[in-house]
Amino acid sequence: MTWHADRHARGEGGDGPDAGELIQLSVRPLPGGAVVHVRGEIDMLSAAPLRQECAGRLDGAEALLVLDLSEVTFLGSSGLSVLAETAELAKARNKRLRLVYQGPVVGNPLSVTGMDTEFDSYETLDRALADQS
Repeated sequence: MTWHADRHARGEGGDGPDAGELIQLSVRPLPGGAVVHVRGEIDMLSAAPLRQECAGRLDGAEALLVLDLSEVTFLGSSGLSVLAETAELAKARNKRLRLVYQGPVVGNPLSVTGMDTEFDSYETLDRALADQS
């Protein structure tokens, strides 16, 4: 079940969801890197698992981290914070970070905040992986 804030405000949904109901992460190892595929909502309830996964990957030996956000259905301010923190950590560790997304769900929040210029962004995972830079 996917939970939304408006349902909770009306008293529906019991105690509310745990992060696992809102976000699903899967990791695909690459030579020298990893792809973290994110599905669902990235908000204040679900940002922590993504934050932990990204930090762990950037603390490891991987030189490249690709965040596939193509199946994200909501990106809130907490999600934007995770992306900003991940970008800072990647830069501090001299690692490459790439985002994969298309459409307004991820694109609009990044654009409105001006964060869209801070990332190497791609419309498809294939394009992100084919970039040799």
